[in-house]
Amino acid sequence: MAKQYTSEYLIAAFVSRYEPLGLAAVESQHRLASKLYNRVTRDEFRRYCSLDAQALEHYNTQLD
Repeated sequence: MAKQYTSEYLIAAFVSRYEPLGLAAVESQHRLASKLYNRVTRDEFRRYCSLDAQALEHYNTQLD
């Protein structure tokens, strides 16, 4: 069975890619990602944002 991820987790994983660009970029991407997440399914969001298993594993290593 596939692991279930919350919207907050998936949005944070996507937005983390923009952290090197600064706070304004992060805030902007967070707003856009939140709007997208509310319009599509979780699986579509993952596909649109390229959040495959490898990308989420990379994000998890950043959290450690």
